Formats: sequence, structure tokens, C-alpha cells
Amino acid sequence: MADQKRSAIWDGKDVLEPFYWPHASLEVAAWDLFEPEVRGKLRDEAFATMALCPHHRFQLSTAYPKLYRRFVDEIAGSRDEYLGWRMSAATILRKLGREGEAAGDGPVWPLRNVELVDEQRAR
Repeated sequence: MADQKRSAIWDGKDVLEPFYWPHASLEVAAWDLFEPEVRGKLRDEAFATMALCPHHRFQLSTAYPKLYRRFVDEIAGSRDEYLGWRMSAATILRKLGREGEAAGDGPVWPLRNVELVDEQRAR
């Protein structure tokens, strides 16, 4: 039987939720992480989860694509921003009991399993 693509909506309230979803061709849509009232730690945790779940494909719908690009560029280009993001990833790994995985090279930015879809195109 061929894998069927399935979709899920991740509301971000539980940053560990995607770790428990099946591995088979799951497409995930997240909330708009780039609304102005969403702050850095929430974004860092969401992107840490996405980086640590490379078996999922995350589709981000946003009305603020420039803020997305700025966020990705800052993490890719600033050691301080990258280290801040890595702290969020380490925290998530600790919650999962996988602290030993926090060492080593991190992912390449932008994350390959994250696709930006701006809201105007998605409608």
C-alpha cells in the first residue's frame, strides 16, 4: 500500500507535538509565526522543533514574508542569533530526554523542510 500524504495543523502550543506524529509523508501547516506580536523565543522554539523534525515538511503561511526572511538571515548570519536559537533546540532536546544530541553541527539555514507560503498566494 502506497503512503498517503496526510496533513495536520500544528498550533504551536505544544512544541513537542510534531515529535509524536507518524513519519509517513506528513505535511504540516503552522500558524503565522511572523505576526508582529509573536516574539523571539516562540519563533526560536518553533524553528527548533522544525529543525529537529526533518522527516516532516512544514508549510508556513504568513502575511509578513519580509519578517520571515529577516529572521532566517539573522540566524544564518549572526553567531549570537544562531547560538540563541541553539539554546531553544537544546531545551527541546532536554524535554525529550535526548540531551546528548545537542552537540555537533546544527542545520543549514534556511531549513530544507520549511516552505514559506505567504497568505496572499495561499488564498
